[in-house]
This record gives sequence, structure tokens and C-alpha cells, in this order.
Amino acid sequence: MFAELQATLDAAEGAQFEVNRMHAAQLDAFRRAFALADAHPELYVHAEAHATASRGGIPVAELAARSVAAELSMRLQLPAATIRTRAYEAATAHRHLPSLWARFRDGIAAYTELRAALDALDGVTLNDPALRGPDAARHAAALAEFDEAIAELAGTVPLATFRRRLRRLRVRLEAPETASARHERAHSARRLVLEPAADGMAWLMLHVSAVDAAGVRARVDATAIQLSGRPGETRTLDQLRADAATAWLKGDGTPTAVRTEILVTVPALTLTSAPHTPGAPHHQQGGAGTAQPQGTGIHRDYEPAELDGVGPIDDATARRLFAHAPTFLRLAVDPITAAPLALDRTRYRVTTAQRRWLTHQYGHCTRPGCTRPARDSDLDHLTAWSHGGTTDTANLAPTCRTDHLLKHHARFRVERAPDGTITWTTPTGHHAHTSPAHGATPTAPRAQATYPVPAPF
Repeated sequence: MFAELQATLDAAEGAQFEVNRMHAAQLDAFRRAFALADAHPELYVHAEAHATASRGGIPVAELAARSVAAELSMRLQLPAATIRTRAYEAATAHRHLPSLWARFRDGIAAYTELRAALDALDGVTLNDPALRGPDAARHAAALAEFDEAIAELAGTVPLATFRRRLRRLRVRLEAPETASARHERAHSARRLVLEPAADGMAWLMLHVSAVDAAGVRARVDATAIQLSGRPGETRTLDQLRADAATAWLKGDGTPTAVRTEILVTVPALTLTSAPHTPGAPHHQQGGAGTAQPQGTGIHRDYEPAELDGVGPIDDATARRLFAHAPTFLRLAVDPITAAPLALDRTRYRVTTAQRRWLTHQYGHCTRPGCTRPARDSDLDHLTAWSHGGTTDTANLAPTCRTDHLLKHHARFRVERAPDGTITWTTPTGHHAHTSPAHGATPTAPRAQATYPVPAPF
């Protein structure tokens, strides 16, 4: 029994070493792929793109880098930005932290430790052409000493301890930054993030200064406590805090109340169903023809309403928004075909109705692996207007600006199947697909719509 336990624990440790080795191999492959694309941009970029770049367009090297990032994104279903970040990490560690990289490659160091070391180098001058002679030699020696010290630590201490030791070792590389300078750099990265959650909810996160965050929390707390004392108030303090902050951010009751359009897609039968009654599930309400799922299991005939960029919401909320919220765009869809009730397809410029429908149909950029919201993307004519393509929903696809440019200037081929599936074919022959999140558009079937590209080099 003891021998079996020991073998099991050894297997767990060995698996972690193998994970580290495979992660290092993947990052190194990213690094080498970008290096190849940089050295041979013709593998990805059309010849005419060179002329465009010389007239002030996107540099050919950047188009090649975007292309290899897009191909890896399609193969691995990772964001292209993540691919580029990891390739940069591999190149930086390979050049400036060779000892730590060797430990990573051998499976001893983990990716989290490599990332921590690279974060510690943030703000440290790695390639300063002004450093010459003795200054350059001292800087290189300090960086090598840092690399050796952290390589010895990697894989031997918990990550939290590793990070603390990193901060101490970093001060040997350059004079410590003042607290004000560090804060200013961190403050420049402030942002707001929306993260969808389950059951029609979402997290709204602010990355701001600690002082501002403390002030926001204090005001929210004071308001929640004041509201809790009102007669008949039944909400908890947490609920009051959330409601108060939401009302402030939306500007409820003020001249600057939110006027941004938000798309709520509601199946027509949801609008005609009976209102929810207490004690009964929302999906058990409905009129004639409405699916009446009972109990547990998968109810394939039930189609929930959806909030663009978030996901399904309950029927009662959908009916309330559709009926009473003037700042929400309202798109009713046919309960049988899930098709828009009316579309205009007679001109080059995309109509608002077409944009709303395609945003609903795909949800995000149709380049496989890209998650940029469709509402922030271009609507690309798959077969160009100049080549006979029409402005209808069967020939349009949401494509973010970066991938739209790649489609036109790099050697990717994009096709659409009758069911709405978008297929991208890379210069290396890899096929990747994006299927519509909702039903196909109500247009005559076509075998495919292909954007013409020049003959291969």
C-alpha cells in the first residue's frame, strides 16, 4: 500500500513537470512562428500589401504578425492578443532570462513563475542603446545575476514566496522607482470590465486607485445604511449597495441617464405568453404553441430571450424590458424560424435591422477564435460588392476591424455555408469554423460566398 501511494504521488509530480515542459514547448513554438513570419512575410501577406504599406498603410511585418496570431488563434481557440503576449514572453525570457527559461523548458519552473519574473522586469530597461562600454557590461552582469538567482528559486518555494524574493532581487537591477512613479504607471491601466455570469447576471468591475475605490465603497455603504432605515425596506445591505451603485452608474433620474442602445432579443411567443405567476417557473408560462417543459432535463423547444453580450435572461425580465425600457432596442424574432420579421436588403450600406440581426445571429466576430463582440465589429461583404456581392444577411458577417483587414490583405480565404457557418482557410491550409449562435437568416440558400483572392505565390 505504501509503495502504491508513493508511486501515485510520484506520478502527480511527474505530470506537473511534463505540463511545464509542454507549456514551454508551446511558448517556444509561438516565438519561432512569429520569427518565421517576420523573416518571410510573403507566407501570409499579398504582394500588393507592400505597396499599401509604403503609402502609409499597416506595415507588412505587422500584417504578418497579425496573420500568424490569427492562425494560431483559430487552431487553439485562444484570443490573438493572448497568442502575441505569450510569444513576446517567450522571446523576452529566451533572450534575457536564459537560466530561468532553461528551468522552464526542463519542467522545473512553472509558467506562473516565468510570468512573475517577467512582471518583475516591467520598467527595467532591457535594450538601451545609450548604454555602452562599462555601463552596458554592468547592466548585463546585473541582469545575469538576477536571472541566476531566480532560476535557483524556481520550483523550490511557493509562488507567493517567489514573488516576494523577486521584488527584493529587482532593486539590484536599477534604482528603485519612487512610490509615486509606480502608482502613476499602474493608474494609467485603470479600466472597467464586464464579465457575464450565470442566471442572467454579470459582474461589473472597476480597476481604479485604492483611494478612489475606498471613497466609492464609503459612499455606497452610507447610502445603503440610510436606505435600510426606510419603512418597509426588505432588501439586504448587499442588495442595497448593488442597487445604489447601479442607479448611480446608469444615471437613473438624472439628465445624463443612460441612452446607450442595448439589444434584447425576445422570441415572439415570449411576448404573447402569460406573465409569470409566483411559485411557477418562468418557462412554464405561455400561450398556445409555447413549449411547456416540465420537470428537469433538456427542453429543446424552449428558446430564452437574450441580452446582447451577456446571454440568456428570464422571460419576465425580457417582457418587462421589451414593454417598458425605451433605451433598449427591441428585435422580435419569428418563433418558428428565429428570423427577423423585416429586413431591407436592397442597398450597399448595411441597414440597422441587418446589423441588429447579424449581431444577434453570431454574437461576436466570425473569425474562429476571436471573441470581439459583433456590435463592435465591421459587417463584411463576404463576396465584395464590386464582385457582384449583395448587401443581404447571407453575404454579410460581423468581422472585427483587425480580422477584416487580414481578410483583405493576407492570404486567408473566407466562405459561408447555407446554414450560416463561416469557414476561414489559412495560408497553410488549416480550416476553422464559426457556427451561428442562432438560426440561419431567411434568404435563399447558396452553396458558398467566397471573397476572391489573388493566385498563390
